[in-house]
Amino acid sequence: MFNFYFLPEAVRLILCLLAVINAGFAALVLLLHLYRRGRSPAWRLSGAAAFFVLCQTVLNAALIAQVYQNILDGYIVASEYIIARYVVFAALAVVSVQLSVVRQGEQRKTETNDREQSADKTSRTAVLRFPHFSIIPGIACFASFLTLPFVEALTGSAFPAAFPAAFSVSLAILLAGSIWLTVKIRDELRASISGLSVKQAMDSLGAAVIFYRKNGHILMQNNKMQDLMLKTSGRVFYNGKTYLDTIVIPNSESAGRENYVYRVPDSVWQFSVRDVIMGKRTVTRIIATDVTEQDKAAAVLRDRHDELNEQQQKLKAFVDNIEEVCRSEEMLRVKTEIHDTQNKRLITLLLYLRYGELPDSTSFESLKDSILKSVYAKADPMADPRAMLNIIVGEYESIGIKIRIDGSFPFEKDIAIVFVQVLQEAAANSVRHGYASEVYVSFMDEESKHIMRVADNGTRPVTDVKEGVGIANMRRQLTELSGTLSIAFTPGFTLTASVPADGRRTR
Repeated sequence: MFNFYFLPEAVRLILCLLAVINAGFAALVLLLHLYRRGRSPAWRLSGAAAFFVLCQTVLNAALIAQVYQNILDGYIVASEYIIARYVVFAALAVVSVQLSVVRQGEQRKTETNDREQSADKTSRTAVLRFPHFSIIPGIACFASFLTLPFVEALTGSAFPAAFPAAFSVSLAILLAGSIWLTVKIRDELRASISGLSVKQAMDSLGAAVIFYRKNGHILMQNNKMQDLMLKTSGRVFYNGKTYLDTIVIPNSESAGRENYVYRVPDSVWQFSVRDVIMGKRTVTRIIATDVTEQDKAAAVLRDRHDELNEQQQKLKAFVDNIEEVCRSEEMLRVKTEIHDTQNKRLITLLLYLRYGELPDSTSFESLKDSILKSVYAKADPMADPRAMLNIIVGEYESIGIKIRIDGSFPFEKDIAIVFVQVLQEAAANSVRHGYASEVYVSFMDEESKHIMRVADNGTRPVTDVKEGVGIANMRRQLTELSGTLSIAFTPGFTLTASVPADGRRTR
C-alpha cells in the first residue's frame, strides 16, 4: 500500500467512497439473499459467497482507511490484514468451485426434466438464464486476487501505479457485481413467493392479519394489525394470545363462535379467530376486518324495522278504532231507525186514541208500507232528498197531519238530506209530544247559510224537555256539516237548523 501514499488526495477520496459504497451494496445483497429463505445446497453456497464478498469489500475499505489514518499520524507502514486477505480469497475460490459443481448438477437435472416435460421448459430454463452466484463468486474471486499481498509485492517496485490500478479495478468489479445482483434478486423476490413477498402481500391487504403459535409467539403480522393494536389498546403486543385474551375478547361483542365485534370511537372491527395448520403444527390466525359501513347499514335497518313495528302498531290500533267506530255508528243507525219506526207507530196510535177510534187492518198495512218506504229512502245514499221529503209529507197526510213547506229547498245534496232527516225527527216530536195537527217548515238563506225552521200548532210542554236520542241524532248530523241546532219553546215550539252554504261532511 506504499504507492497509495503518493496518490493525489482526490483519488484517495474517490477510492475510499467506492470502498464504502461497495461494502453497503454487498451487505444489501446478503440481506436480500437471506430473505429468499431457501434450503437447497445452492442457496447455502450462494449465501456463503455473498458473505465472503462482503468480507472482501470490508477488507478493501479497511485498507484504504489505514492509508488515511497513517497520513494523519504522519508515518508510513506496510500493508496489514495479510492473513485475512488470503483467507477470504481462498474461501471465495472454494465456494466458487463448489457452487459451479452444484449448478452443473442442477442444470443436468433440469435438462432431463425438460425432455420429460416439455411444457415446463420455458419456466425451467428461465431460472437458469441468470445463474447469479454461479458466475459472480468467480468474478469476485478474481477481484480478491488483484488485492492479495503478493500481487502488491510483485508490482510495487517495478510498477508503482500497478497495484493502485489493480485495487481500483477490484473495487469496480465488486461494486458492479453487487449492483447487478441487487437488481436481479429484487426482481426474483417480486416474481416469487418468499418471506419478503409474503410480508409485502400481507401489508397490502385491507384487513389486519396476525399468525401466532399456541404460546402466543407471533410468527407474522402485517402493519395494519400493529396499527389496530395501537388503536384498541395504545400499544403494540408481542404476544398474540395475550392481545386476544386481554384486549379483544373482554371488550368485544360476541358475533358468533370465534367472531368478535370491537368498537372504537371512529370505526368498528370484526375479529375472526381460527386455528389453521401450517406444515406439521397448528397456529392461530386472526383476521380483523373494518365493518364500519356494514354496521352503519345494520343500524339503519334496525331503526327502519323499529319504525315499521311502531307504524304497524299504530295501524293496528287505527284499524281497531275504525272497527269500533263502525260498530258504534251501526248501532246508532239501528237505534235511530228503531226510534223513527217507534215514533210513527206511537203517533198513529195516539191519533186513533185521540179520536176514540180503533185502527183497521187496511190502515195498519198502509202505515207499514209508508214506514218501509221511509226507511229504504233514508238508507239509500243515492236517494233524492226531494223524493224523501215528499214521502214524509205523504206519510203524515195519510194520518191527518199537515206539513206546510215554505221557501227554497237547499240545492246541495248533503245539506238537503240532513235537513230532511232533521225535519222527520222534528215533525215526529211535534205530533208525539205537542199533539200538533200542523207542522210549518220554512227554508231560507242568510249570510252564506242555509237555515230551516220548524214550528207547529201543538201545545206547549208543561215540564222541562230533556233531549233524547232523536235530538242528539239531529245535532250529530248537523255537526258533521259544521252546522248548529237550536230549540225554543217560547212562544211555541220552534226548531232552527243552520248549515254553512259550503258545508261538507267531516267524515
